[in-house]
Amino acid sequence: MCARYRAGIIGCGRIARMHLNGWRSLENVEVVAAMDINEAVVEDFCRKHGIPRAYTDYEEMVTKEELDLVSICTWPLSHAEITVNVAKLGVKGILCEKPMCLSLAEADSMIEACERNGVKLAIGHQHRFDPPNVLVRQLIARGAIGKPHLLVCRVEDGLLNNGTHYIDLMRYWLGDPKPEWVIGQVERKTDRFERGSPIEDLCMGLICFENGTRGLIESDLPSENFPSRPLIYGSNGIMTLTGDGVLVLNDGRKGWQMIKAHPQRDTEFSELIDWIEGRREHRCSARQARYTMEIMMAIYESARTRSLVRMPLKTKENPLFMMIRSGQLPIVKPGRYDIRLPKSMWKCLKAPWE
Repeated sequence: MCARYRAGIIGCGRIARMHLNGWRSLENVEVVAAMDINEAVVEDFCRKHGIPRAYTDYEEMVTKEELDLVSICTWPLSHAEITVNVAKLGVKGILCEKPMCLSLAEADSMIEACERNGVKLAIGHQHRFDPPNVLVRQLIARGAIGKPHLLVCRVEDGLLNNGTHYIDLMRYWLGDPKPEWVIGQVERKTDRFERGSPIEDLCMGLICFENGTRGLIESDLPSENFPSRPLIYGSNGIMTLTGDGVLVLNDGRKGWQMIKAHPQRDTEFSELIDWIEGRREHRCSARQARYTMEIMMAIYESARTRSLVRMPLKTKENPLFMMIRSGQLPIVKPGRYDIRLPKSMWKCLKAPWE
């Protein structure tokens, strides 16, 4: 007989609807409650989506509803605290949105709390389930472009916000190698925030993985005449992604070859159930997500120390925050603003150390 699970959602913003639909796609999962610190928001969310009970305290919700599964859909600055607290309350699995958190110390606290309490923790790097990305991983493993030498990706709106996806995908495409070293640069001349957390204006990082492959990530750099799609260069060809597949150019064929990706049955939600029931580890496990956090923090640490950073990263605090706090990144254009929040909320912005 198939085990049944009770699920709850913490944070009722836009991404919460995706989590709700994801859990409801599974026949053996029932979403029984939702929580948000804004009572009007959570009541409206529950009413619109037919969720039985609304809460403004997540610990009360988890305890009273005897939840097995929890989705954490709040802003990144609260991910670590909520994960650590929920892990103590008897749940079986947690799916936390990306980025995992804001520092390596927070990532370690989340992993430690979940491992200590027997909780499976997965992070919302859902693009590991996209059919084209699964296909890229398979093609690279089969040697479609020979030995991969360089991956180039460009993102906008902050390293931790969107860069986290592509850094995570670089590792996924390559078969999840460990990083060996990182070198990076950061610019922050405006008082820029993203969902309440300070971020850089722009940055870039070069990552060397243990197999020698380099990964280049650009965030918010000028993009004129630069390809928007990821590019993967190998010893015997080039690869890039399309909306429904992969384009490959190698010496085995004349011109670009279009390879269609097959639909994937698994999701980040179904795979968490599989992990709980002992069938396989989640491909977005916190163990994998920690490497993504470590790489992003190493990019910041390289900018802070003006040097190449060898792994494992020893700095557990967020180096970007350290640079801002110390005056190493002085503001040239004053005035705090948030790229994701309405202007009416900008006056409420505070850095985590304030």
